[in-house]
Amino acid sequence: MNPIMRVLPSAFLYLNGAIYSYVAWLFLSDPQTWFDALGVSVRSGVGLTELRTTYAGLFGGLSLFLLLCAWKKEWVEPGIVLLVFSYAGLVAVRSWGILIDNAYNDFLLQIYITEWLSLVLALLAWFSIKKR
Repeated sequence: MNPIMRVLPSAFLYLNGAIYSYVAWLFLSDPQTWFDALGVSVRSGVGLTELRTTYAGLFGGLSLFLLLCAWKKEWVEPGIVLLVFSYAGLVAVRSWGILIDNAYNDFLLQIYITEWLSLVLALLAWFSIKKR
């Protein structure tokens, strides 16, 4: 098997774990800047807490899980499967917003392209596990 395909699943999990950690930190430390970039208006402290909880709390927990999956060989496939389904969900829902609702900005388009690329890489990682 190609050496790149052999290390792709674990490397992809480590990379996603690091990215989700960084995103969680951004939304924890300066959420308003990032919500503004996304075009999300926050009208109250309760709204800010809810969005911060989702973006910082959920992404932070997800990052730890992905890093653990990358570290433990027997957890690599479940971690990759999680990424396949989560990126598929993100792409599907964001496609709805962009293509049907026509609701997007340049920053969201960059995220959309990144999510498509991540879905393709997650599928490649999953197929590389299945080929072993």
